[in-house]
Amino acid sequence: MKNLFFALLTITAFTVFTGCEKDEEEPTTVRKEFTYDGTTYTITKGFLNNFGRNLNDTYDWDIFLTTEGITKNGTRFAGEGSYIYLDVNTNSNEGLVAGTYNWANTRENFTLVPGTVIAIDHNFTTNAGTNLQATDGTVDIAINGMETTITFTLTLNDGKTVSGEWTGVMEDI
Repeated sequence: MKNLFFALLTITAFTVFTGCEKDEEEPTTVRKEFTYDGTTYTITKGFLNNFGRNLNDTYDWDIFLTTEGITKNGTRFAGEGSYIYLDVNTNSNEGLVAGTYNWANTRENFTLVPGTVIAIDHNFTTNAGTNLQATDGTVDIAINGMETTITFTLTLNDGKTVSGEWTGVMEDI
């Protein structure tokens, strides 16, 4: 009887401890793409340019999210592909700051301003392709160590929207 008691106690303890394992968290999927007019474009690289201090003590940062076919040649781009250009302003000269950047017609902290564009099938040699100006939008930036996540939704001058997300290490221009 004593052996049966210890056997049942062992089985019960084993069941309790194995049933209480921590559930594994599902990894979050980063899209690394943008969608415009029903077509999805894969973003392969992100570039960052410190355009400097504005007159009102904010800082102008230019973000380029590019597809395959576009390369950086010194401080210029070359090749052919599609890209998103985000003109954001922040309170730091040291780099992007995590937060939400909302559309504004003036350069203030945490704003996205006119000049923001989407270019589809752009050829940097001939300057041919479709270029659309943003007229409204929001950009969310999250920073985790060296990695930056940029999530955006833009309204364009053709009345359509473009939305997307990219995560990676930004390359300086």
